[in-house]
Amino acid sequence: MEPRRFQLEGTSLDALKAQVFAEHGPRARIIAAEKVTVGGIGGFLSRQHYEVTVELPPSGRRRAAVEPDLPSRASERAGISALLEEADRAESTLHSAAPAAPSVSTGSHAFAELMDTLAASTGAPVQAPAAFAPAQPPAPVPLNRIQLNQLQAGQLQGNQQPGMALEPVQRTSLPPAPLGGAGDLVMVVGLGDEALEVCRSMADLAGSGAAAVRVAGVLETDGVGRAADRRAVATARAAGVMAGHAIFLAYGLGRSGTEMGRHSTLISALAADQVWVAVDAGRKPEDTAAWVGAVRSAVVVDAAAVEGIDTTGTPQSVNSLGLPIGWLDGWPSPTPVL
Repeated sequence: MEPRRFQLEGTSLDALKAQVFAEHGPRARIIAAEKVTVGGIGGFLSRQHYEVTVELPPSGRRRAAVEPDLPSRASERAGISALLEEADRAESTLHSAAPAAPSVSTGSHAFAELMDTLAASTGAPVQAPAAFAPAQPPAPVPLNRIQLNQLQAGQLQGNQQPGMALEPVQRTSLPPAPLGGAGDLVMVVGLGDEALEVCRSMADLAGSGAAAVRVAGVLETDGVGRAADRRAVATARAAGVMAGHAIFLAYGLGRSGTEMGRHSTLISALAADQVWVAVDAGRKPEDTAAWVGAVRSAVVVDAAAVEGIDTTGTPQSVNSLGLPIGWLDGWPSPTPVL
């Protein structure tokens, strides 16, 4: 008679060996073992068990159950271990052929997608544990340029939507400085010749001198090139890259700062890397605030360069602009607030 074979399933190989010996005696042999992975997605949330193939000798040759000698037991253990190792190798090979399952945090977006996929595969809703449900922050609300300038000036207390308050503006303890990278465009906007004087002092202190200064707006001066449109600005930037210095562009608004609508459009179109306003501390604060506000409606102003602090007894009035003071009468300012 041919030997009889059948399969058993269990959570561990030791438990299966004990079951085979108890039910079929010492002559029953485990001739194959396999580790089986069931369910899950990409190995995630899966479970494993073992399946063994048992061979029984023909019933006519069966003898009373006796304890086998030590050599045969050792041989049996070695054979079973070899079968298990082979099953492990087969399992590893199977998983290495498929894409590796990513490490997924329960608080990540990938985990949420995985749970949705599992729900679709099983037909039952699956929810992540409440303790690991990620808190969703409120979506940020973008500010327009006017609001951004108001925020910079410390005038905007919220974005005017319920439950979305902005944090108070924190003034930095260090004053801003002009950019100095090769090809950087630093624009200084001002009335009269004030922007030009500031640009010249910045370029001189940077060691680049007159070669780094350009004019735009209504400014015209001998020996200084104009960069009043994008093509001219690009040419000036290229020269700065070749020479290894920044470009300081003085944009003049005229004596009174009229026609601000046209100037605002041009200032925005020139797309400077950094924008300053050159302000005279001796002018009426409300007059200065009017044209500075128009500039800030077009671009983000980074800092103020203050001139003429010796011509007035109240130079601190420029602080009402809400801009950090980075330049003071031709030199870097020691503090951002007068």
